[in-house]
Amino acid sequence: MKLYGKGVLPKDAKRIGSATTKYYVRKTGQFIYSKLDFLNGAFGIIPDERDGFESTLDLPAFDVLDSVLKEWFLYYIIRPEYYTKQLGLAKGQRKARRVNPTEFLNSKILIPPLEEQEEITEFLTICQHEINLLKQLAEKYKTQKRGLMQKMLTGIWRVCGFAE
Repeated sequence: MKLYGKGVLPKDAKRIGSATTKYYVRKTGQFIYSKLDFLNGAFGIIPDERDGFESTLDLPAFDVLDSVLKEWFLYYIIRPEYYTKQLGLAKGQRKARRVNPTEFLNSKILIPPLEEQEEITEFLTICQHEINLLKQLAEKYKTQKRGLMQKMLTGIWRVCGFAE
């Protein structure tokens, strides 16, 4: 599997690593991140349809405690305010900086009570739903605008100027 800003996805083509490359089976509900893209916000929760998929250690996965709501945790982690401030966790050269699991697990996160996590998650989920609806509406307006512009440019519709 691969991990990008669009979530946890299956790889298009299976690339076989070297003889020493180890693959690990990932389970539904595990938190996963990309060591190389940590500072770009590459995080996810393994969805049901990716249960049993494999990844290398470049995509470490962790079981989430029962006292932490997975959705809340993901909302917390994907905030640029969180992951961009973790630059000190990244080790390596400028273009190949990796955040290793040990450093990540040592980072401090204040976790509110479960009830508060649920309220935060519900609110953010509603907000995300509204954002998605507005993006769909904006895309429909763009499509409509393209159609109207095409009719004007091909002469199907004529625009009349008003002279005073």
